[in-house]
Amino acid sequence: MYTVTRQHQFPDGNNIVEVSAGGIDYCNPDALVAKYAGEFEVFADPREAVETAIEIVRDWRKDTREPIHIGIGVTGGLTMPFDPTTFKDARAWARKACELAPKCSECGGLLPPKRERFTHQLADGEEFCREYCAEENYRRSAEPEQEEN
Repeated sequence: MYTVTRQHQFPDGNNIVEVSAGGIDYCNPDALVAKYAGEFEVFADPREAVETAIEIVRDWRKDTREPIHIGIGVTGGLTMPFDPTTFKDARAWARKACELAPKCSECGGLLPPKRERFTHQLADGEEFCREYCAEENYRRSAEPEQEEN
């Protein structure tokens, strides 16, 4: 899970749009009130979070004419200002994070947080992104195997 916020960083005062891993409880505490679409949203896909952050950076720059940066990081629930990065590096990070993220055993999509995942009795440890995927997998698992001729 990734949360996008605008921050006025302490102690240096830099303006930065942060993509925080871990959801809303893991963003830095200096978040500004939401002004742009996508702020304080929680994204399962890091690519969506980064693209949203880039749009917010662009819009914020237009409104303020000040230097605005993008940063990506993990606070672990603490306060930790993120270092600025480029759009190119942010997108590369998002692609890599997506590659490494756990995937649905049925469709290969990104899995949601643990509490929102699905499974079934025949799954043998497999996890699914939505109820439909779990049902489809169960249906195939429950079908008797046909012998080959």
